[in-house]
Amino acid sequence: MSRTNVCAVIFIVTSLFSLGANAFGQSREEKVRNDRLRVSKSGLWHYNDLDAGFAEALRTNKPLMVVFRCIPCVECVKLDDDLLEQNDSVVESMRKFVRVRQISTNGIDLNRYQFDFDQSFSVMFFHPDGTLLGRFGTRSHQTEWEDDVSIAGLGAAMKQVLEWHANFDSVRDSLAKKQSSNLKHIPVGSPEKYPTLERFPASFDLANVTIKNCIHCHQVGEAQKSFAWSESEMESIPMDLLFPYPHPKILGLIFDVNTCATVKEVAEDSIAHRAGLKAGDRIVRFDDQPIISIADLQWVLNLKPNTDIAIPVSLLRDGKPMTVSLSLPDDWKALGDISWRASSWELRRLVLGGMVLKEIDKSERQNLGIADEATALRIGHVGQYSPHNRAKLAGLQKDDVVVSVLGKKNFMREVDIIRFLLDQRHTVKQIPIEVLRAGKPMTFELN
Repeated sequence: MSRTNVCAVIFIVTSLFSLGANAFGQSREEKVRNDRLRVSKSGLWHYNDLDAGFAEALRTNKPLMVVFRCIPCVECVKLDDDLLEQNDSVVESMRKFVRVRQISTNGIDLNRYQFDFDQSFSVMFFHPDGTLLGRFGTRSHQTEWEDDVSIAGLGAAMKQVLEWHANFDSVRDSLAKKQSSNLKHIPVGSPEKYPTLERFPASFDLANVTIKNCIHCHQVGEAQKSFAWSESEMESIPMDLLFPYPHPKILGLIFDVNTCATVKEVAEDSIAHRAGLKAGDRIVRFDDQPIISIADLQWVLNLKPNTDIAIPVSLLRDGKPMTVSLSLPDDWKALGDISWRASSWELRRLVLGGMVLKEIDKSERQNLGIADEATALRIGHVGQYSPHNRAKLAGLQKDDVVVSVLGKKNFMREVDIIRFLLDQRHTVKQIPIEVLRAGKPMTFELN
């Protein structure tokens, strides 16, 4: 997908509340204030008022479109300075919805609004009675959206939602599983009730904007991980928190982002390939849940255990319906990459003392004399301030190459070390870390 389409997605979904060319020179408070002014002038949105949105949806019998967008997090979206022309068909579809622009998660009902909190942009569609119709918006990298969303894909998702709304009585039962009100790792009703977020208010005062009072989406994910870590009965952070919302890429599925859920490519010898999925297949149901986007599919995967399991996939192939079985192997969620996630900073604080570890290329391995199957992760960042500075206090430095952790030398990724150390939380208090510093071996103790 071109950069133009990537930017168009963000611009059209947020309509007239894009940040604009001068946003990068504004303070966070100014960004939010200007965003609110722009949205208010458009007359298209309820601003940070979910209750008002649902009330209008009930009154008008229109479906509800809720856009979660963290205004200060411009670095996560990389908008162009130049605003793009609006897509007439998408804007026309938007007007058939009641629209809510939500810029904070303060006070939201976590049993209703369940999505990948590491995103700074997410869309949820609801029937006026509260039934979730679908999700849109995903990401698989800190700055790249090309393989995840598009303006055409959003339009296709909206078209399907409007069709379901028009025929709601016939599809109501099939939509029941698209929302769970009893996820085991949601122990509180709203974000500010998590211990690490208790300092935040239950509502965000737009008349007196103070960004420090705003709970960002990623902070909810961080709070969930911290809560799980603090629970003494939990041996480690559960896999659905460590590897949340698995991306279909780990199954070998590459989607055409201009459609609801049509397969663009299937990786050779992948889980999807072995299941018999092919390019051109249109996934209609995944585990018997109707699908409008990659985000819908990720919701299903997020709920599944990290063990051997088979998922039925209903699809259309050349216009003909058929079903295949997607067999997930044991520990399949660990195939995912979490390095891009903002909530991974909390994991790095907990077990890496504030370090960020990066893979090095093959030529550098050879120069250092490190075998392909051995650990070789360069320290890309060391936290400088408490509580993220334990690695710094231990003597570890940026550009050190980690070659051994607790005597183990077979970690290929940062997440492999994170997961291993999380599992050691009850038995290990000091962590010996061996590094190469300018080619010289050195060992440090991380407390």
